[in-house]
Amino acid sequence: MRRALLACFVVLAGLTAVPSASAATKTVSGDVLGSDFRAVDVFIGIDLQDASGRHLTSDGSPSAGGYSITMRINQDLGAEGSPDRAAWKTGWSATVPSNTAKMFVEVYPRNAGQYGTTNDVRYGRNMRRFSVPGSLTNVHLRLPLQCAKGGGTGSITGYTTVGGVRKQVYRVSAFSIGADNNAMNPILGFNIGTSASNGSFRVPSLAPGTKYRLFAVKAQGGTQKSTDVTVGRCASTSASIAF
Repeated sequence: MRRALLACFVVLAGLTAVPSASAATKTVSGDVLGSDFRAVDVFIGIDLQDASGRHLTSDGSPSAGGYSITMRINQDLGAEGSPDRAAWKTGWSATVPSNTAKMFVEVYPRNAGQYGTTNDVRYGRNMRRFSVPGSLTNVHLRLPLQCAKGGGTGSITGYTTVGGVRKQVYRVSAFSIGADNNAMNPILGFNIGTSASNGSFRVPSLAPGTKYRLFAVKAQGGTQKSTDVTVGRCASTSASIAF
């Protein structure tokens, strides 16, 4: 999933900069947990950009798209996570090229297994976006806890119309546009929703307390429109997009 969908604010907030171990690379590291501090089974996708906003591969050369770096953590744990943090890995680390100026990180909860699929049964998805002036430590990744599990995730529901008629579209997705932060509140989230034949859609499992940019794409590779929506705690927020 391309992070180019977002024209967002990129800030460095609450992260700890350390001298780079190598002039050719930087290291960015931290921890990854559920917002209830359970160890989690996750897939992490990282998009790297240079100072001009160009996407980079993991070696610093220009990229045509896709994640620059991917990693899987605790693939045998499963989507419910575990309160026994000592038994599972809770840290993450990425070595990035020296021309990296910005990092966009997306975290997906997963089912157990090498090829486990994304599973939002306990957690929603987390995103971070920040500047990389040098090597960084203490970068927190936190998955929002589902409302049904005692957390506060919400959703966006509504209709898409084409020429005034409710119609199904190719994709509906939402990405938080709140200010990036290294704390738990608010957690920045994202998700891809479902679009039905009558034009109704739902984007679930969104971290609450922040504004989202809701995107609708009429057809693959076609026209895209968006609107901004604030998601409340354990709430379903209504929105619509017209083509």
